[in-house]
Amino acid sequence: MTAAGLPFDPAQLLNFSEPWDASRVQMMDHMVTLMYSGDQSQRKLAHEVLTQVKTNPDSWMAVDTILATSQSPDTKFFALNVLENVITTRWLVLPDNQKAGIKNYVVQLVIKMSADEQFAKNQKHFLTKLNETLVHIVKQEWPHAWENFIPDICGSSKTNQSLCENNLRILNMLSEEIFKYGKTHMVSKKVAKLKDSLNSQFATIFELCMFILKTHSSTPGSVKTSLVVTTLSTLSNFLEWIALGYVFETDLTQTLLVHFWDPLEYRIECVKCLNEIACLNEGVQQYQPQLIMCFQGVVEKIQQLPENMPQAYAGLPGPQKIFWEVFHNQVALLLTGFLKHNMAAMEAQSNYMLPALQYLVRISMSPNEETFKICVEFWQMFSARIFLESKASEQSASQNSMPLLMDGIAGGGYRQAETQKAKLALYAPIFGEVRQVLIQKMVKPPEVTIKENEEGHIVRAEEEDTDEIALYKMMREALIYLTHLDASSMEQIMLQRLTQECLTEGTSEHWSPTMLNHLAWAIGSISGAMQEADEKRFLVSVIRDLLSLCEMKRGKENKAVVASNIMYVVGQYPRFLRAHWKFLRTVIFKLFEFMHETFPGVQQMAVDTFLRISQKCKRKFVIQQPSEQSSFIELLPTRLAQDISELEPLHICTFFEAVGHMISAANPADRERLVGLLMAFFNEKWAAILRNLSSSGSVESFGQNQQMLRDISLILRVNERIVSAVGAACHSQLAAIYPEMLKIYKVCSDFISHSTAQQGAQIMTYSNIRLMRNVKRDTLRLVQTFVDTAAQAQQAAEMRLPPEQIAQRFLPPLLEPVLADYRSNVPQARDAEVLDLLAVLATRLSESISSEVGKIFEMVVECTCDMIKGDFQSFPDHRVKFYDLLKAINTSCFQALFFLPENQLKLYVDSLIWAVKHEQPQVADSGLQVLSQFVERLLTGPPNVYVPFFKQYFFALLQDVLFVLTDTVHKSGFKLQQHILLQLINAVERGMLNDAAPKQRVMEYLFEVIGKSFSTLNKSQIEIFVLNCFNKAQQPPEFQQHIRDFLIQLTEWGSHESSLYEDDRKQALAEQAHKDAQMRMQVPGLVPQYDPTRAAFGDMDDV
Repeated sequence: MTAAGLPFDPAQLLNFSEPWDASRVQMMDHMVTLMYSGDQSQRKLAHEVLTQVKTNPDSWMAVDTILATSQSPDTKFFALNVLENVITTRWLVLPDNQKAGIKNYVVQLVIKMSADEQFAKNQKHFLTKLNETLVHIVKQEWPHAWENFIPDICGSSKTNQSLCENNLRILNMLSEEIFKYGKTHMVSKKVAKLKDSLNSQFATIFELCMFILKTHSSTPGSVKTSLVVTTLSTLSNFLEWIALGYVFETDLTQTLLVHFWDPLEYRIECVKCLNEIACLNEGVQQYQPQLIMCFQGVVEKIQQLPENMPQAYAGLPGPQKIFWEVFHNQVALLLTGFLKHNMAAMEAQSNYMLPALQYLVRISMSPNEETFKICVEFWQMFSARIFLESKASEQSASQNSMPLLMDGIAGGGYRQAETQKAKLALYAPIFGEVRQVLIQKMVKPPEVTIKENEEGHIVRAEEEDTDEIALYKMMREALIYLTHLDASSMEQIMLQRLTQECLTEGTSEHWSPTMLNHLAWAIGSISGAMQEADEKRFLVSVIRDLLSLCEMKRGKENKAVVASNIMYVVGQYPRFLRAHWKFLRTVIFKLFEFMHETFPGVQQMAVDTFLRISQKCKRKFVIQQPSEQSSFIELLPTRLAQDISELEPLHICTFFEAVGHMISAANPADRERLVGLLMAFFNEKWAAILRNLSSSGSVESFGQNQQMLRDISLILRVNERIVSAVGAACHSQLAAIYPEMLKIYKVCSDFISHSTAQQGAQIMTYSNIRLMRNVKRDTLRLVQTFVDTAAQAQQAAEMRLPPEQIAQRFLPPLLEPVLADYRSNVPQARDAEVLDLLAVLATRLSESISSEVGKIFEMVVECTCDMIKGDFQSFPDHRVKFYDLLKAINTSCFQALFFLPENQLKLYVDSLIWAVKHEQPQVADSGLQVLSQFVERLLTGPPNVYVPFFKQYFFALLQDVLFVLTDTVHKSGFKLQQHILLQLINAVERGMLNDAAPKQRVMEYLFEVIGKSFSTLNKSQIEIFVLNCFNKAQQPPEFQQHIRDFLIQLTEWGSHESSLYEDDRKQALAEQAHKDAQMRMQVPGLVPQYDPTRAAFGDMDDV
């Protein structure tokens, strides 16, 4: 630490042996200012100094001087952070007089500042931080050392309204700390104790809240508006957990509706309180009459609101618009809360139910996205409920089909069906409006994008889960349920909207590509929901209108929009296509036309739709249809060159994948022939390339011929796509190109190795080198995909090609050149696809590859480990795929691991430990999964395997797992970390490792390691932790909670061993003794006949 550029020595800020004065506070102000506005070196210095100040155990003693003297808000915040750090981590080791001093100082400061209304308003953020500090003290002291905290704070609230407002905020913070965040910051026993205390003393808090609200209602203007708002806000948070008697056995709901709904300044907070009441679920059945009255009161208030307000507020000025947006958001939550949690009771009140639903429809039309999502979620749930009730009543009626029983009384099933029909008729207008809204606002479905990634691999990338995709799924389900409830209504609305888009006079007055997209997405979303005949009629009308619209529109862009919607809709209705061959054939040829359209996006949409239809209707293409001279798949190769002539390489691959799916539906005996027919076009190109190579004979010319490299890459990729769809039937096709393919792989490898040896790793960026690497990767992916698909049981049986035969035919010429090339290349030239290929070989051909595991470790694992162990960032693809390989070996070639030389087995274990410590969550999780599976498989195997292993590795594994479990970097892996710890301790507890890690030795080791590593813990805490690890080893949920509590304890310095932890320590010892005695009692005679412990097991009575 240097003081360059500072007017003082920063070491003065670390001296707390003498009281601070104003000059030292000025130094602190200067240092904090540098932290936020200095240059990089100044910020670094300031960070070092301030960190040392904060971690100094005596720094809190200067806080009062800093708060009283400093002129900088940032410095005051830092001082409160120092104080908060002491309270949360070192409170238990402070002497009582110091704790009392801090507590009194903070309390008096809070009272002084919050009682001054002007200060509380101007220094709002500082006061909030001060309140947080007080709440941290309360969590430490209350209730055992500060029993009167709740009565004191509530009593003082009636003396000053500004003070009262701040006190309510403190109580609100305390509630949140206990009920919302307590689990992550406090041990479970402490949380339970604080919850009990707050519940037992809540009457005083509730009395204060009602006092404020009733004072306002009885004497308007006597209570500050901000105090009323704070009271309502605080009350809404309390309503989540308070006893139901406070809600339903008092006049709380009536007070809210009568006095706080109408005034705009209180309306939103009032609705939040009512929403919490509406969402109450557990135990509310006994208060149904009161809940119904509350619902009725809410609906009456809503009926007084302007009808068109949800749509009209869009044109209001800013503040008013925000108010109505928030209000309608809360009303949506309120109404859906009532209906979701108490549907049956609310449905019985049809005079109130219908207005509530009608207002929800109006709110659904609002432009606010969050409000719309709330409504959609409700409509999805509500339509599903009505649909399921209808199905149940239909089934009940069919089981009791006679309308009248012998005594003339209608049967239960018949009555239920009639009631359900009446309910559907009642809700029909509501559902009609909901259909209109959802169709109009339908969001875009998730896209599957086919693209080439950075390594040249063709990938199908689905959109990640986003809010929009979640919304689409909800809207789709809602529309499907609404279609089931009334398909004719859905059909009528959609066709009517489509007719509006397809104006007969051909004008563009109402033409809206966006609206057409929404409509097409909605039409596609209800596929399969109609009866087949209805769906046929509906879809024919839709396609006819869309085709006429396409003819009507002028301009490529407009036509492309309509064409993309036609392709999307058609692709969503495979059932219709399967049932109508001529229409399907017409659609396919239309797609072939679109494949020649050069407008951006149209070709991709065409091949994507072709792929989807091929996957869903593949059998239709391989059988000869009526009036056809041959099957479609036989016809396709004759026009192949024409159909793909204008497609890009990426789209050609998708095209062939689609045709591959068709072939996969053919008779197994015909598939090999069909693959040959299909691939004849590219086989000719392959032969021409080979002739060209043999005539030139020069590696140099080959390496510089970039077009040839691109052609080779495309041929390999097309083969890979065909293999992915057809599988084992491609074995002859692959065998025909296999020898030359491996030769080209070797030529590319040698060229790259020679070039890097001469010119260094920078040549990796050269275009010809990148193309050659693509060829290598495409080769590896082709073999990987073939093995992955062909070695599956069903494929192997259909094509009579067992995995052993695949291994015998394809492995010997492959492994040696690939492994040797990987090891000999510079790290930058090693292809991660080798790791992918080996993982698939290990999984699919485990018996054949097990004998090669030693060679794989020698030639791949060791050098990959050297590549990635130097840091946590370089070679990210190799990292992930490396652990996929280790996982595959662990799963499928487990026994082979124990035939490895000692140094390679150690490398395997070290690799897993290193992964567990990795900073990248994906790698760390992979390491944890493999390690957990490895330990589990070991412990379920024979003792002669796992005992020698654990003799060497048990304590190292235990220490490393404890390390990542207790640091702060690997929190995301907690579940697996504690599970591995449980596996190890459980094995010791069950006596499986007595020869490798005896229980007593493990307990002593844990006690020693934890004691050395965590100075914040005292001996009793460590002893309790170690004992309970073994006591709870048979109860995984309790073990997990025990570990979670221990991690929270690590952040606190603890003292007072006897008073705080002695009871827990005695309980842990007693549990341990009981378990030992229980085990000993299983062995007759082991426990002496007159040993007192026999009494606990009922063995001392003379019966």
